[in-house]
Amino acid sequence: MASPQRLALVTGAASGLGLATVERLTADGRAAVMVDRSDKVLAIAERLRGEGRDAEGHVANVMDEAAITALVADVAARRGGIDILVNNAGGMPLPRGLSVALEDMPTDIWNRTLALNMTSSFVLCRLVFPAMKAKGWGRIVNISSRAGRMAVPDTGVNYAAAKAGLIGMTRIVADQGARFGITANCVAPGRIGTPGGTNATDEVMRNSLARIPAGRLGLATEVAATIAFLVSDDAAYITGTVVDVNGGAFMT
Repeated sequence: MASPQRLALVTGAASGLGLATVERLTADGRAAVMVDRSDKVLAIAERLRGEGRDAEGHVANVMDEAAITALVADVAARRGGIDILVNNAGGMPLPRGLSVALEDMPTDIWNRTLALNMTSSFVLCRLVFPAMKAKGWGRIVNISSRAGRMAVPDTGVNYAAAKAGLIGMTRIVADQGARFGITANCVAPGRIGTPGGTNATDEVMRNSLARIPAGRLGLATEVAATIAFLVSDDAAYITGTVVDVNGGAFMT
């Protein structure tokens, strides 16, 4: 008996890790609901459909709880609920010229960073959980960061706190979902060769590479492959974990 097609919702899906994840999941036969604040997500979804993949694009800000709630309700009504959630949208929203020094960090930037990286993920986990429980199957992958695991130079306290908090949140989601066939895990990428991962000065990039035993930047496809495994049936006994994808930088 063939396995049912699983429907994945991926945030930050118009570029970088999100796009690579959608490309991989749809290549594996998953259907994808792509969410991004950029309208580029619409053209990407159209391209994927032209390639015979099941993808739909939605323009939405993950920090707009009302919009995200309406989107999930619409998808549930049309397609029966989300099976796979990949909370990828995030970042360190610092105005140009603002340093990452603790004493320079405004409270509003702290709050915005937690809202973008952690609260939005919590809201989506809460929204998809009931349907996953009813089906007895679900996969949640939250994208953390090496900065949530260790002190990383040139990283703000706001971003580190949000990504570390995401790990703690994921463990509770995993604990509450385990008896319903739901797994929840984090992937913690290091320096990856995406637009976001290379948006740094030459000095920062040189220093980052010097601390990576593998001697290179990671590929978005390598992170996407890790996510694809975690949302598969083969990973049903893996939950509450953090998978570090960083070329060995976390061990140094």
